[in-house]
Amino acid sequence: MRTALFTGLAALALAVSARADDLQSGPEKRAGGSFQVKAISGANKGKTLCYV
Repeated sequence: MRTALFTGLAALALAVSARADDLQSGPEKRAGGSFQVKAISGANKGKTLCYV
């Protein structure tokens, strides 16, 4: 029973590590330029803010 469990866990670990090479974190391109947002709460409520 323990041997089967160990074999299954080892196979699962190998499958996950093989797929880990394909995964990437975050976007490949950066968003370009600034963008305008309207604050709806806080100290700047009602103002239009520019984020870069």
